[in-house]
Amino acid sequence: MPRELDRTWQLLEDFAEAARLLHNYSGEPAAAETVCELAMKVVGGDHASITSVRFGEFTTVAATSDLPDRADKIQYKVGTGPCLDAIRESATIRVDDLATDPRWPQFAGTACSELGMHSMLAHLMPVGGQALTALIVYAARPNAFDARGEQVIAIIGSTAGSAMTAARHQDKAQHLERALHTSRRIGVALGILMVKKEVDLDTAWELLSKASQDSNTKVSLLADQLIEDGSLAHPLGG
Repeated sequence: MPRELDRTWQLLEDFAEAARLLHNYSGEPAAAETVCELAMKVVGGDHASITSVRFGEFTTVAATSDLPDRADKIQYKVGTGPCLDAIRESATIRVDDLATDPRWPQFAGTACSELGMHSMLAHLMPVGGQALTALIVYAARPNAFDARGEQVIAIIGSTAGSAMTAARHQDKAQHLERALHTSRRIGVALGILMVKKEVDLDTAWELLSKASQDSNTKVSLLADQLIEDGSLAHPLGG
């Protein structure tokens, strides 16, 4: 249990550092680059990028290196791939091994043979506006990501989406402080659940997510309630 709590607090420190870095930037491109670096570090990948689609045209707006940019462009060219599906389906897409995954044969063959990429996580970010935006993390090793990675990239995507929106509208301080405040309180709530229910981080997130879905209440609001009085709108039982 202490190990799981340490991992949770480390994530919160990463979010805090991202907010501090983003606060120094005045434009969305610089913020997007910082988000890529953060996602690569926290999720445990080798490369990361952000893809945006506006009026049907896909563009890589930021990347940690040339490699994810090349991987993204292969997907744009063939018209299929994990990052495109994440945007089209408004979902988080996880790929354990492109060499054996049958979903995107045109993209997967090139990504493996020419770029040496095997694992991917792609998540639609709530940036707003007319463009849809996805955060993608790549790894050379197979099975680089698991269910926890999907949860983490969702939290990062939510926080980063607020940050990029703030940068876009030049209203950084208010939006970033709100995003950081929300991510920290969710982390605290997860820590409370881990101790109260004697479960690990993954299970705590599943409990909080289920309570959110069953009660049709935002995770952030349930986290606030849990911190304030130790209860949730939807009982977890036990």
